[in-house]
Amino acid sequence: MALHEFVCDKCNVRICDTDTKVIHYCPKCGEPMRWDLKGIGIGQGDYRHVSESLGIHPDDIPEHRKLFPDVEVLPDGRPVFTSPKQQERYATKCGFHKKEQKRK
Repeated sequence: MALHEFVCDKCNVRICDTDTKVIHYCPKCGEPMRWDLKGIGIGQGDYRHVSESLGIHPDDIPEHRKLFPDVEVLPDGRPVFTSPKQQERYATKCGFHKKEQKRK
């Protein structure tokens, strides 16, 4: 299921949710939030991928920033990649290897 980002323009809080059919309200100020299409890579050709599977424990974020200064990490520990190459380098450095796809 796809994750969508919502942002509060008043206090710049961001949340992720799979539901786009309800109005999301800011957990900080209670204002309605807008669906941030640019944050997920729609518009202006941006690539921004928030990885669930490569997430870390929030306590490890300071150490992560030392090892990977070019990779943003959200407060909940999910890394944010700005390009497919960056994501591939990150996964390789962490010891993950991409398996070749099976062909029919």
